[in-house]
Amino acid sequence: MLAHTLAVVRALRPDMAPIPSAVVEAICLAEGSIGSADQVARRLGVSSRFKLARVLKQAGLLPLHRLAEWATLESWVTKAEREIVSLNHIAFHAKRHPSACYRLVKKLTGLGWEEVRVLGVAWVQNEFTKKLRRVR
Repeated sequence: MLAHTLAVVRALRPDMAPIPSAVVEAICLAEGSIGSADQVARRLGVSSRFKLARVLKQAGLLPLHRLAEWATLESWVTKAEREIVSLNHIAFHAKRHPSACYRLVKKLTGLGWEEVRVLGVAWVQNEFTKKLRRVR
């Protein structure tokens, strides 16, 4: 559970409607992806993935896939710090291709895994907060 991230989102978006709130809570609880936009929209009773995207945007949130990516990155850095394991190890146990994980880190942060790992989870949380502040 990404409690810090959930608290930050709630603090920055205190008036969030139930659907975006449920999405953020689910992503923080899952520490990453909760399914495709179509699946999530269907589960929440939203008519389409496009409507879900509009609902998230109106709530001042990043797109579903981007929220999930940042949550995933935070969970990886947390695990790497707590268990002193490599991203290869994390990827293997998550049944993900290591190179895809390294590319995701680079895409989100502009930095390599080793740099992000040294900067730590607080830095990742701060970068996510900055991205969220820029949405509105």
